[in-house]
Amino acid sequence: MKKTIFFMLVAGFIASCHTGQSEANLEERKIEYAEFIDNPTEISFEEMKFDFGTVKDGEMVHHTFKFKNTGDQTLILLNVTGSCGCTVPEDWPQYPIEPGGTGEIKVVFNSSNRAGVVRKNVTVEANTNPTSSILTLTGKVIE
Repeated sequence: MKKTIFFMLVAGFIASCHTGQSEANLEERKIEYAEFIDNPTEISFEEMKFDFGTVKDGEMVHHTFKFKNTGDQTLILLNVTGSCGCTVPEDWPQYPIEPGGTGEIKVVFNSSNRAGVVRKNVTVEANTNPTSSILTLTGKVIE
């Protein structure tokens, strides 16, 4: 009985830590957009950090990070992942963005059981140099 409960807890923990698309989907995207990966471009975010202030435990924080392809090649976002299961990229462009084009990454932070000062990251992997950009949400969760 104890082993069953332990394995259920471990499975629940692993499921709660899912932070983005699966590795298989990431590999499929890398294959689909392979022609763009060797042609890096530039991405510029309106903001890299967002301070949501103070929220009550259990509140959902929604924020949209806006960006622009400021390079001269097509931009491909290969993957967008949160640092934990409480910070989830809900929506992001999964299509090519031409030079000068813009896009948005919508992120949700679930403050349940996160009392205290919070700092959560969202990693954006794209055909840029460097390949990863880190977006940050900060704030305070009160009980």
